Amino acid sequence: MEKTFAIVLILIFTNIFAQSKYPADTLLVSKESSFVEKTVVVPIALWQRLSYNVPFLECQFYPSCSNFAAQSISKHGVIKGSIVAADRIVRCNPAAFHYHIRDRNPDIPASENFYVDGRLIDHVPNLHKTNGKSSHSPVLAAGLSAIIPGAGRMYAGRTWDGLFGFLIFALVLNTTYLNYQNGNRVSTTVLGIGTGIFYLGEIYGAYRSALISHPENNLNWAIFVG
Repeated sequence: MEKTFAIVLILIFTNIFAQSKYPADTLLVSKESSFVEKTVVVPIALWQRLSYNVPFLECQFYPSCSNFAAQSISKHGVIKGSIVAADRIVRCNPAAFHYHIRDRNPDIPASENFYVDGRLIDHVPNLHKTNGKSSHSPVLAAGLSAIIPGAGRMYAGRTWDGLFGFLIFALVLNTTYLNYQNGNRVSTTVLGIGTGIFYLGEIYGAYRSALISHPENNLNWAIFVG
């Protein structure tokens, strides 16, 4: 019964969003998107109806975090895509511009680092390995964040990213626990999944941060610019 209701709900959203101007809607009507992907993208499409119409909610990145998340899920699937999106959400903090300038590849022209309206270009990455070297160990960074979320980013020189990552993880974890105490099973399950996604996002984000911590070492930047 619940599955049937969910299917009907997705079909309704698909028809409503079919002619919409919001980027995430294209995935809802795409024949290549699975039912699970469309289910996850629905909240993103709803959020865009707010964020794209409220000036102070405009994202500093291009594509925006919501659009990045939708593209990431479409490109890498629900689990991997959500993890990559969680990392982006953490990185979208007041220190983003500083880190973008500091760690960008100097061989890439400014036109490929900044969108025409000044936003920071940050496309969904290709998750393949690179043989480049960095000034920090990606494995150690990932391990530190596995123990204490955010610690690996701090080790890699992204202190603010680490702080925001820890705070977001702690907030989602605490909210999950409160819902569990109140006996809200559905909310606990959904938030529990979110907690897991942000936890894995911290591990991935720490690994990524360590890889780009020393751009002059000729890293294979395709892993980041997709």
